[in-house]
Amino acid sequence: MNNLRHPRTTRSGLSRRVVLSLPALAVAGGLAACNKRESPIVPAPPTASPASAAAEALTTGETLNISVGPLVRVTHQGSDLSVLPLTIARPKDAVEPTLNAAAVIMGGITSNVVLYRPLRLIDSAGLRVWSTTTGKTDFGSIAPGDDQDLYPTFGPVDVDTVTVFLSHGGFIEVPVVNADDAQAPKLDVGSIVSNAKLQDTLRDPVSIERYSVALDGSSSGLTDGDETSVDVASDVTFAVDSAELTAQADDALKGVAETIAGYSGGELTITGHTDDVADDAHNQKLSEDRAQAVRDRLAELADLGSWPDSVTGKGETEPAIDDTTDEARAANRRVVITITPTSGTTAKQPGTTGTATPSAPPASGTGLPEAKGPVGTGPDGVTVKGPEDYGGQITVALDHVTRNGGLLLGQLTVTTGPGGTGNPFLSAWLTDSSVLLANSRGETGGIEAIGASSGLTLLADGQRVYPADYLPPDIDRHRPLTEQTLTSALKEGATTTICVAWPDTGQDTVTLDHPGHKNNLSYVFRLTDIPVITA
Repeated sequence: MNNLRHPRTTRSGLSRRVVLSLPALAVAGGLAACNKRESPIVPAPPTASPASAAAEALTTGETLNISVGPLVRVTHQGSDLSVLPLTIARPKDAVEPTLNAAAVIMGGITSNVVLYRPLRLIDSAGLRVWSTTTGKTDFGSIAPGDDQDLYPTFGPVDVDTVTVFLSHGGFIEVPVVNADDAQAPKLDVGSIVSNAKLQDTLRDPVSIERYSVALDGSSSGLTDGDETSVDVASDVTFAVDSAELTAQADDALKGVAETIAGYSGGELTITGHTDDVADDAHNQKLSEDRAQAVRDRLAELADLGSWPDSVTGKGETEPAIDDTTDEARAANRRVVITITPTSGTTAKQPGTTGTATPSAPPASGTGLPEAKGPVGTGPDGVTVKGPEDYGGQITVALDHVTRNGGLLLGQLTVTTGPGGTGNPFLSAWLTDSSVLLANSRGETGGIEAIGASSGLTLLADGQRVYPADYLPPDIDRHRPLTEQTLTSALKEGATTTICVAWPDTGQDTVTLDHPGHKNNLSYVFRLTDIPVITA
């Protein structure tokens, strides 16, 4: 039976003011005892050049001043790479005797354990991300009144400007200059490379992807730079154990047709899948018939003349989830539609929406689902209390999001109330908790599944749009373009900045929703009426 059932960020040409609030530094603090103060690698401490960005960073109790960039293209032993100068300065009246801020910005010891990289470069127009190739873990602590120079490395960068994802600090745009340019800081490249402990597998940029799920459960969509893949749920689109399309199927398929119409042509692949109930032959035939039914209806909804197609059935041989639970079997009953435009997913037809961003087909209906927790407007914020057993209280605000290329960049302000974050880590309030130890795609996760702000979704066009993500090399699960390790508890009265990048939804205002788990509505909240400004 195959059918059951805030700080504001201002853009000037060369500088910006951001707010950085670091968590309690559980990881970084553990490193401080074994770290020594690192001497500058360059002959003299660098001063901010006209091509650098100045950042004022607010920690939990003190202010840091950070100089960022420019990103410098260099060559070492015949290999091209990039270096991002960073200078972190602490005030003389800082209360804490030492601070290992570099471990938070760069990743500390976790950078080697799980290839965890909080410091990243973003090409918003080309929808690519670079992770730092620096594998060093010993960054040293900073004493009050002292400063620290950091020189994280990246692979070669082929654009004129990049956006720096500064963990807990913001999205900072810096120019990319050649080493021989007059504005470029003078770098001892040999020493930098030697100290970086380069991990060359991370040299090349990877595509930023989009994942969204229809609010009515009819479909989910995944888009990278090459293709859009839509999973149409058979439980919604077909009658029980039948290839007959339901009336609801059209809502999902019309969205697919609109996506196809946005491109001049390409390839179309339609594949049917079933669960493991019934025998193999029955399931194989059913999967083929359902795939053909979807193709036939798409041909009525869109012009497929420039879309050579392949229609196949896989029966039960390629489950989305290899399990026999009702939930797994429901996920396995699906038709997968893969759209591969000839010119890639960013090259849409003139006049279509979202020309600079990957898109997924809209689902049926555009109304917002009923809120299950407290609601506030983005600029005013919303106060959320933790469950009685764990306690804690936070106030979350998002003044605006910034449209930059194909992304929406947001910097949330989180301030703790009575009890701080309570018993759990800060991530419990912000992560995607839909599946235990897995991300929104169902991929088994590592630290990013429990420590990322990956549950901060946008509601748009009948979809729940998850933060933009990417697949690092040699890793079998996607990393969200968010904060990566919120594995510290915050005390009462602490403030931190949470950075998240989403695919552009094409709206003038957006709604942020943290849904929580269907069986646990703790930490659920919503922010509405968040303005979208253009960079």
